[in-house]
Amino acid sequence: MQNDAIPELARRLWQAGNGEPPVDPELAGWLDDLESAHAVEDATRALVVDAGERVIGYKIGLTSQPARDVFGAGEPAAGHLLASRLLPEGEALAIAELFAPKAEVEIAFVLGEALPGPDVTASDVRNATAEVAPAFEIVDSRWRGGPSTLPMLVADNTNAARAVLGPRVGLPGGSLSEVVATLSIGDREIPGSATAVMGDPAEAVAWLARHLLNRGLRLEAGDIVLSGTLCPPTVISAGDRLVADLGELGRVALDVD
Repeated sequence: MQNDAIPELARRLWQAGNGEPPVDPELAGWLDDLESAHAVEDATRALVVDAGERVIGYKIGLTSQPARDVFGAGEPAAGHLLASRLLPEGEALAIAELFAPKAEVEIAFVLGEALPGPDVTASDVRNATAEVAPAFEIVDSRWRGGPSTLPMLVADNTNAARAVLGPRVGLPGGSLSEVVATLSIGDREIPGSATAVMGDPAEAVAWLARHLLNRGLRLEAGDIVLSGTLCPPTVISAGDRLVADLGELGRVALDVD
């Protein structure tokens, strides 16, 4: 690990998400393991918090086996969510601020209790959840051409870019694995299922709780967790109107400018 390179790469990735050009992949030549990647991710988080940003939760990526296979990953990956990147429902997404964005349809968990233990289960997650909501996560890479390795993905906050939550509802009585989704973009309809998210999105949140604990962090009451995409990540363009229907969990819409 090149410790002197960590803060510089963190700064460049953050600036690329704020109007600067994307980062040249050649700068990732030394980024060859997850320890280094997490160090960059943590440095970026510290940088933005020092600048007045507020972390409001986390996103989970690579929650399906095909997505993990692309990066040779043995488990999911996680990034943090920033208050400034959470769009109010009804506000349009300014696509010009992004490089190559894709939309993901997710179930957002809003925690009513902390999940601090090393053996958190899906049942613990359900008990600690105050509300859930249909959500869009907009993913986008700050690397020019996108990440080609798992450390590049993780270092770049697992492609977290923007998010919007629909109306919050109580956790349904049945298993979330039974939730199906439809993403509509114009006359296109893209189906999805919560079983794509580690079989049950609550399992993904349990994984996150354990993962964070191993890194000296934890899920707190009030945190928002985007648990993983039900539908394949879908390229979006200016002029699109996105509507995600998650059945009993409700709907969320987003216009792309």
